[in-house]
Amino acid sequence: MEKKFVTRNSLLTDVFEHPRTRNLYNVYVLAFTCFTFYTAAKEFITTGRVTLGLGTIRTGFAHFDKAIFVWLCYFGSTCAVFYLFKIWSNLREFVKEVATIFDWFGATSLIFYYFYSFKLVTFAVYYFEFNPPCTVFTTLELIRHLMKVHSFVRTKASQTSPNLNFSNYLYYLFAPTLIYRDAYPRTNSINWNFFIQCLLESISVLFIFTFCVIHSLPSPERWLQKFTISEVLLEIVEKMVYGTFALTGIFFLIFHSVQNLFAEILRFGDRLFYLDWWNEHSYHGWLSKWNKIVQDWLYYYVYRDFKVYVCNNSFLPRFVVFLVSFGVHEWVMCCWTGGFFPFMFLLFVTVVFPLSYYNPPKNIIFNVFLWFSGILLLVTGLVFYTLEWYARTKSPLKDPTLWDFLVPRFVTCDCVLRS
Repeated sequence: MEKKFVTRNSLLTDVFEHPRTRNLYNVYVLAFTCFTFYTAAKEFITTGRVTLGLGTIRTGFAHFDKAIFVWLCYFGSTCAVFYLFKIWSNLREFVKEVATIFDWFGATSLIFYYFYSFKLVTFAVYYFEFNPPCTVFTTLELIRHLMKVHSFVRTKASQTSPNLNFSNYLYYLFAPTLIYRDAYPRTNSINWNFFIQCLLESISVLFIFTFCVIHSLPSPERWLQKFTISEVLLEIVEKMVYGTFALTGIFFLIFHSVQNLFAEILRFGDRLFYLDWWNEHSYHGWLSKWNKIVQDWLYYYVYRDFKVYVCNNSFLPRFVVFLVSFGVHEWVMCCWTGGFFPFMFLLFVTVVFPLSYYNPPKNIIFNVFLWFSGILLLVTGLVFYTLEWYARTKSPLKDPTLWDFLVPRFVTCDCVLRS
């Protein structure tokens, strides 16, 4: 069954429109006001000036101009895919006798395109020495482009005589969906008040996230000292409060504000970008509702295709979905830290995939456990990845070997841990 697009609002948009639940949004505004006032007061008292974290934002996006250059490069390649596919489709129709050869050639070319896209962006991240925010932006945008390319090619290649229109393709590249269609349901006009609201929400969450980074990471003076294992564990526990803000902030920024921002300016009608994951009691329900945009893509182009063409059961296709998802996340973190620290893979093997088969009773205990464990895993990963990035930045190797890349640097160097 193919995905059907219908005009509908995001879940929180409808929730906040109700008078009795509007106060939840007001609590968010109050929290942002308190964060802003606290940060401004602390900076003024301690330093005599107020920056509101702008220095941290400037440092994080120090090479943003180069990141935009990289983005333009693979955006151009994404646009070129349309015309290359059009040439392939026309040639295939012209010589139907050897259409199978063209199919294999096209599939092989697409695989090489994926492989070298990952390889070239990895090279660019290391060559330009991007800071973590620029690295995350560059890598995640590449993943989004490749997923859109795959959806377009997979959809059009299955049609006998595909109708190819570049304007439809260009709209799709910016639309908040990863499932290609020639046309989507559109709203009648742009609600500029809602657009400005989403824009202000995005900016405010960015500042809240910066606040969490400033106050959750150790101070520069603390970085100069070494950590014991007990101190690392204490860092994880202490940062769980900020992890709660980070988890909810990432969701609200990426899946609600930013997606609705693009949907409104493009008059994109179907805005069901997520479901009520906060009410879930199982990991499977959490993951399936957290990000409907990616979840739909994984279902149609990984789970369903693998089940139809490779293995007609539910276990192996589901395992491949998790493997692809966590593998891509691991690649992003490798680009960030500059090395291979397989926390995501260990998390996938030992926790997430096994627990995704457990369907607990629907009561408050399991909902609280899901929240607690999710925040704990998020904070643990951020602390370990930060230590790894810091170790490789402070104690770089001149001629690193494959072993140096695979072994966590903060374990082997003498600048992070102490006995």
